[in-house]
Amino acid sequence: LQDSVRDARESAHRAVSDMRKVMPRATSLGLDNLDRIVVEERLVPGQQYFGMLMENMELVDPKFRTAVEVAAQNSLFHVIVDTDATAARLMKRLERDKLGRVTFLPLNRLRVDHVQYPDSSDVQPMLSTCIRYDRKVERAMQHVFARKLLARSVDVASAWSAKCSMDAITLDGDLCSRKGALTGGFVDVQRSRLLAYAQQLEARETLRKLEAEDRETKRTSQVIHQKAQNVSQELLRLQGKQSELQNIHESLESEIESLR
Repeated sequence: LQDSVRDARESAHRAVSDMRKVMPRATSLGLDNLDRIVVEERLVPGQQYFGMLMENMELVDPKFRTAVEVAAQNSLFHVIVDTDATAARLMKRLERDKLGRVTFLPLNRLRVDHVQYPDSSDVQPMLSTCIRYDRKVERAMQHVFARKLLARSVDVASAWSAKCSMDAITLDGDLCSRKGALTGGFVDVQRSRLLAYAQQLEARETLRKLEAEDRETKRTSQVIHQKAQNVSQELLRLQGKQSELQNIHESLESEIESLR
């Protein structure tokens, strides 16, 4: 079991390393220190600090990974906070201690316009089709994904992008920007940000379970060892008692013999 725990720790370290490779260096440095700063600043997770955008969403289906990643780009690493005041506190610490750069999404300052989506089976709103998220961070999700469409093909993406003034992305990651640019070609899934994050979560969860199992095994072993010690001590006590009774018995026999 200890070998499994050691292997799991190595896998977790590799997953963290792989995650760092797919983000800008300054961002990686900032995010590495942010959790500690949040604790030191006494911010409340889930109320004032929510973590990276990608930490607050879940893919409806793995097949959407490439499209979502192309749509969000480095916004996946942007950090959601409750207000601009919270963001200012964190940025001040990062700047003061020279700990990298992070982009924050303060929920109280994000402007989200109402979007009218096209009524067509060829395109679907990425926000409601591809991801799930907590309503607490809805404004951040809308900020990044509200004007993104999932398109059936590149031709469809190009047509609807121009018609609706929205970015349209195919499952393969071909992007038709609402400004007219088309981006496509080979997508290296091994460099996927979302895949790296998913692998990191999986490695951490495996490590957590194995460490818990290891602790339980050690606790059980200690209990068994303590019981064995107690039994051994009780055996010694009984042996001592038996020896004492044997001595009394022999003494009584000697007295009886002397009286005859």
